[in-house]
Amino acid sequence: MASPLPLFCHDAGSGTVNAHSAVNLVADNFVFLEGPVWIESLNSFLFSEMDFNGPQDKGPRSVIHRLSLPNKIEVFIDNAGSNGLATDGKDLLATTHDDQGLTRYSLPNKARTEVLDSYQGKQFNSPNDLAISALGDIYFSDPDWQLGSRENQTGMTGVYHLNGKGEVAVVDGSLQKPNGVTLSIDQDVLYVGDVDGKIGRYTIEGDGSTGQRDEFAKVDGPDGMGMDCAGNLYVTSHAAGQLHVISPQGQSLAVIDVAPQLTNIAFGGPDHKTILLTAGGKLFTIDSPIAGLPY
Repeated sequence: MASPLPLFCHDAGSGTVNAHSAVNLVADNFVFLEGPVWIESLNSFLFSEMDFNGPQDKGPRSVIHRLSLPNKIEVFIDNAGSNGLATDGKDLLATTHDDQGLTRYSLPNKARTEVLDSYQGKQFNSPNDLAISALGDIYFSDPDWQLGSRENQTGMTGVYHLNGKGEVAVVDGSLQKPNGVTLSIDQDVLYVGDVDGKIGRYTIEGDGSTGQRDEFAKVDGPDGMGMDCAGNLYVTSHAAGQLHVISPQGQSLAVIDVAPQLTNIAFGGPDHKTILLTAGGKLFTIDSPIAGLPY
């Protein structure tokens, strides 16, 4: 059953970014960036910075930064252990590799609460990216990029579904290293990228469960994903440093050169028409003619 569009999509604009869209450098003094999300209550973006220079036994040390547009940046949560970030409209949700799970951060006081860290008694690897439905269902990928010296207890690198009752199910346990995940604008489809370049889609049923995987598109080294109000899918190509825009029918609409190690994307700003991109140690924005989702 299709979910209603967010309010900011009712007058969202039209078209997409294209190869001639200006890519604006915001900052370039970080180690490795990931997981941007727009937080309406803060009027700011949040994003993760991972430090691969220190000990990696529990994955890299990670800090969550706050960006107040156009370029004011400050530490928001130190030692967060985070990668992908999302919001349920109230709190900040994160995939956290230090505890190998999902974490909820209270935005007012930044208190950390564990949401989930295991499936059938087995610890997850290093959860990477997540998407939250309007019903509160969480879909997340669990590759082993930040597993460190810890054991892969699940015996796979999977994609999971956590429903509102706290029940966990495997969406797909056959992928090589699943990475970016996002929901279609009507929340009827879950998109997942794999390290082999294949973007798959899974039909979402009324109870939040998912159907079989269908191949939707191919992108070289797909990483994070975004979604605009017209239902177009945005995929960052880590390998090529490019942003791909793909229509709901799987047609390539645009390819934009950004920077090496392009990792993730989110729409934000007062009108949700500022695209924030994380790429290695750099942060970029693109002005979009159409609004999009906050992570």
